Amino acid sequence: MERREFLAAAASVMFVPSAVSSNPYLDPDYVRALADSLARGRYELGGVPIAARALGHVKQITHITMKTAGIELQGAASDLMYQTSIALYDAGRLAQAEHAGMTALDLAHHAQHFPAQARAYDALSRVSLYRDDPMRAVQFAQRGLRIPDLPPSRQSSLHMRLGRGLAGIKGSQKDARNALDRALDTRGLSAFAEATLSGDVAIGLSQLGQFGQAAHLLGDAANAMGQWSLLFQAQYLGRLAQTAIWANSPTLAVNHIHSLTRALPFISSARVNSQAKDIIQGSAKWDRIPDVRLARERLHAILSPEHPPS
Repeated sequence: MERREFLAAAASVMFVPSAVSSNPYLDPDYVRALADSLARGRYELGGVPIAARALGHVKQITHITMKTAGIELQGAASDLMYQTSIALYDAGRLAQAEHAGMTALDLAHHAQHFPAQARAYDALSRVSLYRDDPMRAVQFAQRGLRIPDLPPSRQSSLHMRLGRGLAGIKGSQKDARNALDRALDTRGLSAFAEATLSGDVAIGLSQLGQFGQAAHLLGDAANAMGQWSLLFQAQYLGRLAQTAIWANSPTLAVNHIHSLTRALPFISSARVNSQAKDIIQGSAKWDRIPDVRLARERLHAILSPEHPPS
C-alpha cells in the first residue's frame, strides 16, 4: 500500500465511528489499519520505538472475547498480533513476541484462515531462530509448510526459515541448503519480497559457510531495501560486515562497518544493535590494522547507550 493510500485508510477508520461498537478494536477495518501502521513504523524506525504501542495492542486484543467474535475480526486481530510479534522481536522482547505470535496463531485457527496460520508459524520460527533454538524454529516452519494453497511469498519465507533452522542443527547442512535453494527458486514474488528473501536466505548461506554467495545476495538486498525499509537495509549492512569477518576479509569488513555506522542513527533496533556488538567483538582480531580500529571505534561511539558493547 502506498503512503497516500495508507493515510487515507487510516483517516477513514479514525474519523468514521464503527456502527458495531464504541470499542474501535471490534472494528476489523480499524484493526487492520493498526496492523498496517505498526508494520510501517517498524520498516521506518525499527522495533524499539513502537514496542510500547505494540504491547498496548496485545492488551486490547486480550481483553476481547475473540472466540465469540466474527471471522473477519478474528482474521484482522491475527494480522495485528502478527505485526505486534515481529515488532517486539525486533525490540528484543522475545517472550512477549512469542506470546503475540501464539495469539496470532490461535486467532487464525478460530478464523480458519490458512494464510494467517502460516504467517503466525513464520513469526514463531523467526523468534525461535533469534533465541538460538533451531529445532523449534524448524518445527514451526514445517507446520507452516503443511498448510495448503499458500501464496509464493509465504512458501518461500517458510522454506527460508526451515533452511536457517536446519543450518543450526549438526548433520543437517545438506537439507538446509536444499530448503534455502527452494526458497530462492520461488517465482512470482514482488520486488520487495524478492529483495527481503534474498537477504534472509543469505543469512542462512553464511551459516553454511557459503560466504561469497551470501555476500552477493546481501549486497543486492541492502541496495534495494533503501526504497522500502531503513531497518532492513541496516540489518543487511550488518550482516554484510559479519559475513566479511567470518570470511576473514578485513578490507571488506571495514567498508561494511562504515556503512552500518552511517545507517544506525536512522533506526532503533535491538537486533541491529546486537549485530553491531558482535561486529565489534568479531573484528577485534584485526585491531592492529588502523582502518579496522578506526571503523570499530566509530561504530562503538554511535551505538545506542541502551545497548552498549561489552
